[in-house]
Amino acid sequence: MNNHNLITRNVFHKIHKKQISSKIGFKKVSSLLNHNNLKLNKNYFKDAICGDFGCGSTGAGGFNLLNLGAKYVHLVDLNKHIIKPINNNLKKFSDKYEINISSIENTNFKKNYFDFILCQGTIHHAKNDENCFKEIKRVLKPGGKCLIMVAGEGGLISDFVMKYLRPQYKQNKNIKKFINKIMYNKISGYKKFYLNNIDNQTKKIVRFLERFIDEDLFLTIQDRVLAPKYKTYNEQKLVTYLKKMGFGNIYRIKRKVSFNNLRRLLSPFYFHYKHEISRALYGDGDITLMMTKKRRKIFRTYGKRT
Repeated sequence: MNNHNLITRNVFHKIHKKQISSKIGFKKVSSLLNHNNLKLNKNYFKDAICGDFGCGSTGAGGFNLLNLGAKYVHLVDLNKHIIKPINNNLKKFSDKYEINISSIENTNFKKNYFDFILCQGTIHHAKNDENCFKEIKRVLKPGGKCLIMVAGEGGLISDFVMKYLRPQYKQNKNIKKFINKIMYNKISGYKKFYLNNIDNQTKKIVRFLERFIDEDLFLTIQDRVLAPKYKTYNEQKLVTYLKKMGFGNIYRIKRKVSFNNLRRLLSPFYFHYKHEISRALYGDGDITLMMTKKRRKIFRTYGKRT
């Protein structure tokens, strides 16, 4: 692995290990997809060879595909430390998957191998995202389908995190100290100071809100802040780029994500991403696109194939 990939994988392995121990993250991701939101018939995966590219240390996406009936799944990520936790999470599918250690920028799979590729929340962290798209196209069969999820650009909350918080975390030691205490849940000192300086009515509000703070929320903050790279995409430009690459039938899907923390307050805006409030807060949001690799057209001119 190059240095960028090494740092990225180590950051997310720590996050994924906590997700596994809490069981929150795995449950959330392993049930995001279904035949209805993918707009596929119920038998689509019956004979499908699938790839979960950037599967992480949980293998939750691969688990989701196998639950949908995939014939076989290759789970791909950068480091062998994913093997043990994935084998534990997917043990009921022991003969239907394989773990492949490689970068999705350059895999060892043969051309036109996969019927379906899943790549969620990975490409925007890659050192060279164009290589990821090209590799997905290379190993996907003509007529094969792919689902990618990348971070969209724009919106008040997204821009605050990406354009202000992430740079300031790296540059300002006071902000870094403050954010570290929050995302690693070491705020007892802050909490004591705050509670000693508010009235009883406000204390009731604080104690109510505390019910909606959990490990998953802290891990989400770690994801947004600690990843070495977090590229954001304009949906329209991304779709244009994918069409030029040779993908067609591109459409965005909605996925309902369940939260037990403060993000429940914002969940309507994740799902209804076109609403004006959603656009104001999150811009293009998390862009989840289904697409199909176009079949090569064969033209006949005077009996000759070109």
